[in-house]
Amino acid sequence: MNATLTKELCVQLENMFTSDEPLVLLVWTEEGISVACRETQPEPDEAEIRAVMKALGEMKMTQYRQEGVNNLTVSDLLTHQREAANRQVSVPAALLARVLRDYECELEHRAGMAWEAGRPEPDSVKEARNDVYALKDALVA
Repeated sequence: MNATLTKELCVQLENMFTSDEPLVLLVWTEEGISVACRETQPEPDEAEIRAVMKALGEMKMTQYRQEGVNNLTVSDLLTHQREAANRQVSVPAALLARVLRDYECELEHRAGMAWEAGRPEPDSVKEARNDVYALKDALVA
């Protein structure tokens, strides 16, 4: 942990608690999150672990005091994140087609900028373009 972050954390703790108030600081690491989610299949990747850590950090103190944070809490957070990522929504086909067209133009622009700079097309642009093609195929089906 860098010195600036450590100082910021200490200031926040000083603002939250009095100097004579006993407290316990519990720390969840990426490895701890991974171990807590060991039973979850597939095992979480680094991005999912960081998202769980972010969700834990954003947990309200009242919720923390009522429910605590344990392996089940962490595993449930991962499950909810996966469900949210895979949820399906309904949108008008015309709206989706219009957004896809605009996004595809933006991706072409990004690819062109890379080409003009003498760089290869970024993998993120290729992946996004493949996503656009998959959605367009789904619209036609």
